[in-house]
Amino acid sequence: MSKMYRGVLGCLIFCASLALAQPRTITILHVNDIHGHFLPEPAVERGDKALVGGFPALSHYLRVERERTSNSILLDAGDFMTGNPICDIEHRGVRGGALVELLEMVGCKADVLGNHEFDLSQENAHKLMAISAYPIICANLIDSTGNLFVPAATVIYEIGGVRIGIIGLIFEQLNYSASRTNLKGLQVKDIAQTAQRYIDEMDPATDLIVLLTHNGIDNDRELARKVRNADVIVGGHSHTRLNEPVRENGILIVQARCHLQELGVLDLEVAGDTVYSCRGHLIPLLDEGTQPDSHVAAFCDSFKSIIDADYAQVVGYLAADWISAYNEESNVGNWICDRLCEVFGVDVALINAGGIRTNIAAGPVTKLQIAELIPFHNFIVLFSASGTDLNKFAENQAHTHAFQDHGTLEMSGMTMTYRRSEGEVKVTACDVSGKPLDLKREYRIASIDYVAVSQYERYLGFQPQDIQETGQLLTDFVVAQMQKTDKPILSRVEGRLRQSP
Repeated sequence: MSKMYRGVLGCLIFCASLALAQPRTITILHVNDIHGHFLPEPAVERGDKALVGGFPALSHYLRVERERTSNSILLDAGDFMTGNPICDIEHRGVRGGALVELLEMVGCKADVLGNHEFDLSQENAHKLMAISAYPIICANLIDSTGNLFVPAATVIYEIGGVRIGIIGLIFEQLNYSASRTNLKGLQVKDIAQTAQRYIDEMDPATDLIVLLTHNGIDNDRELARKVRNADVIVGGHSHTRLNEPVRENGILIVQARCHLQELGVLDLEVAGDTVYSCRGHLIPLLDEGTQPDSHVAAFCDSFKSIIDADYAQVVGYLAADWISAYNEESNVGNWICDRLCEVFGVDVALINAGGIRTNIAAGPVTKLQIAELIPFHNFIVLFSASGTDLNKFAENQAHTHAFQDHGTLEMSGMTMTYRRSEGEVKVTACDVSGKPLDLKREYRIASIDYVAVSQYERYLGFQPQDIQETGQLLTDFVVAQMQKTDKPILSRVEGRLRQSP
């Protein structure tokens, strides 16, 4: 090879490497935890109660962003199911299929399984994946045969010259967030080890690695600390509103709250397998003044008509707002538990605060609002517990309330006070029906199957005995109880679970 030829070749290689090293812009658009909220709703936290969210508004803002940048990709971080009756309507042969079609219509390129995709059974989750035109991925969920539960663990796209590798991951505590029956035979692998395995495989073939997780912000921070060579975590599950990206161990973490009220936007400059710059923000999906995609709007209107036919009727009136609380006693939780005690004639009623998903403003209440308030398919059950069992529950409840490691149980018929000192929790008083808890007595309890059957270790601290199925859905029970009175319902927080000074 002549010196001149070697010089020309070297120059070409150098110029090519410079061209490849030039930063390229890519925009990640992201949503998470849609929970069936396909239409705009009044934003409770806004003083003007403006309508926010829904797929029609999303289609408008996506168009605006795609006009701003030609190199973009839309990702969803799981839990598009459970929260609205649209999730229960069969479409394309599967319940919740309308949400899959809506995500297709707005151009979703990848989704990760969330825990609520299992609420209607494993079979329904498989059907949702089967009809989806975009990949629903998850690398660390294994079925009873030892294979991936989903068709694929990862997906790679090339957009604007940037090769993007996307790895789907679900949180390791899945068994605590869904019915055991619906998760039978499934195993969640170590999220960090699984992520690193796929990162190592994809890194040579990609410029940008995205972990698409249904994992929660705290778990995502921990995941970021344990892996190397990933660039971005697009997360969900904790419903966290990250106005701008947070950085952990050099990895950008983003999340866009929940219920399709905001669209996440992350602009990146990528070159040579490195993110050179980033800018991220959330766009409130204000409905007013939008110009939705006509097909998306018509599709949503058709399902609104179906739902209105059964869910628009007023079932009761509230004298004061019903406000849910994940780690505290709530007025809505008190009212529901009081009705359970009253109707079933039990000593104590318990439901998980996390199963109460929204707030309802004072005034007329529709069946749809109750379906959104208690969206899960939880059946009322009755069971027996000894005084010793309830004492274990009181200790468990006090510890949960003190350290907030998960949601508490709403209670009726039972009150307790505890003291916390130097990291220790001690129950100082526990009454049932106004009398001190009798360790030698047997009590009858009303609850739901999720608490008493699926998650009794977590919520109760003991295994219930003599479980009796009532066949009543909690949601239907609440509707029926509201319809029994024509007076406005007034319920209060009464201090049923208290921490002593």
